[in-house]
Amino acid sequence: MGKGKSVHKIALMAMLLALAVALGVVDYYIPFPFVPGAKLGLANIVILVVLYELGIWESVLIDLGRVFIVGLVTGRFGQMGFFMSLGGAVASLLIMILLKAVARKMTIIGVSACASITHGFAQVAVYCLFVQNLTAFYYYPVMSLIGIATGILIGILADRIRATKAVERQKEHYGFNQPKKEAVGPATLTPLSPEHEKKEDDKNLQE
Repeated sequence: MGKGKSVHKIALMAMLLALAVALGVVDYYIPFPFVPGAKLGLANIVILVVLYELGIWESVLIDLGRVFIVGLVTGRFGQMGFFMSLGGAVASLLIMILLKAVARKMTIIGVSACASITHGFAQVAVYCLFVQNLTAFYYYPVMSLIGIATGILIGILADRIRATKAVERQKEHYGFNQPKKEAVGPATLTPLSPEHEKKEDDKNLQE
């Protein structure tokens, strides 16, 4: 990748990271009625778009960067809430990557719903590790139902954003993440067969 392409890709990823952080902070301060700890997962809109449009490593960098920055901004860094968020982010991203690679017929909406369920499970598991008590898993069925609903919503929004082809146009314009063109070798002359050479000689004599 050329220097100019790298600069434009880094700039695009920085903007997407900033958007994911902003959505993560907003999501943190949105109260979910009757279900403590449940979140919409707005930042996953960005993560899904990045995974499908830019690739695996780009989505990993933005997702982990988002978790750490949001943890610092909200003052949760190093606390139980931070590790719950980190565990959920890692688990859900792994499921996104796996389903995208294996279940090719599954839509981005289905992938989002499965990732949301996994995110809730990982958060409950981290909480149980911290408090040394498994009773929180009784709360998981409610979390999974909410996860399905929010995952579908996030998947629909991510799909609509992909439909605008905003990221795809950036890739085409600046030329990054494009498949490499096959090198075309020098043209070679195909030798004529003896019969063909004889016909050419007869034609030249007639002329």
